Amino acid sequence: MNLSLLLIIILVILLAGLVMSYFAYKLKKEEYNRTGKYPRGHYMGKGLAIGIAIGIPIALALNNIFYGYMIGLILGTFLGSHYEKKHEDELRPLTPKERDLRKKMVLIFGALFIIGILMFVAMVHFNL
Repeated sequence: MNLSLLLIIILVILLAGLVMSYFAYKLKKEEYNRTGKYPRGHYMGKGLAIGIAIGIPIALALNNIFYGYMIGLILGTFLGSHYEKKHEDELRPLTPKERDLRKKMVLIFGALFIIGILMFVAMVHFNL
């Protein structure tokens, strides 16, 4: 398969993911304005993002991406679950629209993950 074709496919999937993320953000903001509550999982996502951001310098310090990423995920999971419990009364269940959109986003980012693994294997196999 031509490398430029593969990059175009990845770009299209990334753009689809960005569009879906925009709609998810817009939907979450509308529901928050309507109810004054965030959906379940809101603080877990924030905690994971913070944990991964903390894990990157740790990975650089350890000179090992895997350990830094895992430490970041563990810290993020801890932070996210702590804030989910702390703000439990401020959370609401997902609406059907949010559930459908979340399923689509998981499919798109799952496809990106699989393509990334395939590209990594191809790069290793063909010494690119």
